[in-house]
Amino acid sequence: MLVIFLALANVQKIVMRIGAKGADAAMRIVGFFVAIMGMGLIFHGVNEFLQSYHIVSP
Repeated sequence: MLVIFLALANVQKIVMRIGAKGADAAMRIVGFFVAIMGMGLIFHGVNEFLQSYHIVSP
């Protein structure tokens, strides 16, 4: 939480340092990781669901 607070408090300095293209690249990378985590949660949930009805073996 502290790291996020410091990043948000100094966002102006960070954007000035990495530039607009760097900020865009960082947002795309973070978005990609969030999408991967979401897909992992979906696959885990589907797997648990299928195991609970004995459709697939554990």
